[in-house]
Amino acid sequence: MRNRVLVAALVTAIVTAALTPSVALAAPPTSAEWVPVATLLDQLRVEAPSTVKYNRDQFFEGADLDGDGCRTRQEVLLEETDIPATVTGVCTVTAGQWFSYYDNVIHIDPAAVEMDHLVALKEAWGSGAWAWTDAQRQGYSNDVDDYRTLTTVTAAVNTAKADKDPASWLPSYGPMRCTYVSEWVAVKWRWNLSVDPAEKNAIQTLLTECSWRDTPLPAVPAVGRPSAPPLPEPVAVYRFWSPVYQGHFYTTDPTERDQIIARWPGVWTYEGQRYTAFTTQVAGTIPLYRFWSTQYSGHFYTADPAERAAVIAKWPSIWKDEGVAYYVYPANSAQPDTVPVARFWSSSAAHHFYTADAAERDAVLAKWWRVWSHEGDEFRVPSSGVPNPHE
Repeated sequence: MRNRVLVAALVTAIVTAALTPSVALAAPPTSAEWVPVATLLDQLRVEAPSTVKYNRDQFFEGADLDGDGCRTRQEVLLEETDIPATVTGVCTVTAGQWFSYYDNVIHIDPAAVEMDHLVALKEAWGSGAWAWTDAQRQGYSNDVDDYRTLTTVTAAVNTAKADKDPASWLPSYGPMRCTYVSEWVAVKWRWNLSVDPAEKNAIQTLLTECSWRDTPLPAVPAVGRPSAPPLPEPVAVYRFWSPVYQGHFYTTDPTERDQIIARWPGVWTYEGQRYTAFTTQVAGTIPLYRFWSTQYSGHFYTADPAERAAVIAKWPSIWKDEGVAYYVYPANSAQPDTVPVARFWSSSAAHHFYTADAAERDAVLAKWWRVWSHEGDEFRVPSSGVPNPHE
């Protein structure tokens, strides 16, 4: 029988015992040591969710991994019932008593509860499971070895929770919210899943309000703790110059590059690779947005969401939002092995100019300061992708 209320009370008692040595306590579970939830949280990768298309079928739900005739839902019903369960057939639970801690409701009919993956399968997929082996995904979706991965909850509440993380959904029953986020972090740590920035911030904020902040250290799954997904390699950012429009154009798309070279050789001069960036969001990066203006026959790029919103709101007839061009590091990023990309503005040409080449930046500042106004560093990119003319 799993009892989260008892676990929460035990942690509270341990904290109290640290202040009152004379209090006698029951021993915590022998299978794990207690660790601060914040420690586990800080060990999680902080990344934007993967954009790899979700495939629920690759999780192989409802397995009978131990071969005892009970599929995963029945296993969880048997483990979480607070009274002896009624079982018919090979392994069909027809009665018992289950506490749905999300909403503080007790059920005696198994049809009224659903088996919830605390960290939903789709959330796990976007947090790293997309890169797992089939055995690891099956092990996760049928994980009955750690009480936090799967739980029985009121069916309607499970539907409302869906695949949301703690930044957008928390249990309606307030006293168990600390338990919920503690278990969320433990599950993600056990399976080496990432958190996104908003998710981590929401958990950290809630933890400051918890009277206890420890959890049993998760064990390594039977299928092994998955490795972190490989980081995508940065790709080349190609640059063109137009003597006709007096502006530059940047693209990471080789097809788009080749089309411009083939169709408009008299309009756009190809300048080759100027730096590198990411086509999918990796840890620490932000979107670089691209706009197109028919009026100015040029593009505009910004990594500032506020500036992007202002352009969309103020000049919708001039600038068309084309979405994310690629992903870069913020201008104030401390990411090693990166260089800043300077931004210039020309009132006469009505174009912006971007360069990751410090020598080129300095030349523009020295020679064409009447034409190009330096607006500072807009973002950062990997230094290895900037061509070195001296090599």
